[in-house]
Amino acid sequence: MRSQADATADGKSLAHRVRAAQLPLPAERRRIRLAAGVTYAEIGAEIGVTDVTVMRWEQGTAMPRRHRAIAYRRLLDELQRAVGEAKTV
Repeated sequence: MRSQADATADGKSLAHRVRAAQLPLPAERRRIRLAAGVTYAEIGAEIGVTDVTVMRWEQGTAMPRRHRAIAYRRLLDELQRAVGEAKTV
């Protein structure tokens, strides 16, 4: 059994990782990507998947595994912040 220290050694609690893996609805994922002006291929390259995989995630026909969902969620959050910052400049 892992100790609390082991569980948080990477700085991310289980609850944090679960929250990070929760994705917006597929339509919102698409909206964020389009607002940022990036392609499926660019998202895929950043996360390490194909453009077809990203397209399926946006269509809701496939869901990423937890480690990919966390990376995808973080990227979507960053893109959304970048678009928001660009609107205020």
